[in-house]
Amino acid sequence: MPLMTISMQHGKTFEEASQRLATAVDAVTRRLGTLVRRVEWSTDRSQVRLEGIGFWIAMQVDVQVVHVSADIPVLGRLLGSSVPTHLKAIVRRTFQRTLKKA
Repeated sequence: MPLMTISMQHGKTFEEASQRLATAVDAVTRRLGTLVRRVEWSTDRSQVRLEGIGFWIAMQVDVQVVHVSADIPVLGRLLGSSVPTHLKAIVRRTFQRTLKKA
């Protein structure tokens, strides 16, 4: 499976987006379980790279956008198209805009 990229506006403050990035990483690591061998954060916690045998996922937030890149050739062959689908769903769920009640 080739390189996958997702970028979406998060509509959050940088601090909140960084917190949500941690939430997304937790969800991904729960989903992939022991397949994740290493999680490496930047010092400001705005970037993270998850690595496992035969795959990597990089996630980053800036003041407007969350960016996700992943290369999951082995996982794609083992688990089919469910991995990119679940990764996209986790990112969308975690960063989607929430409507404020009037």
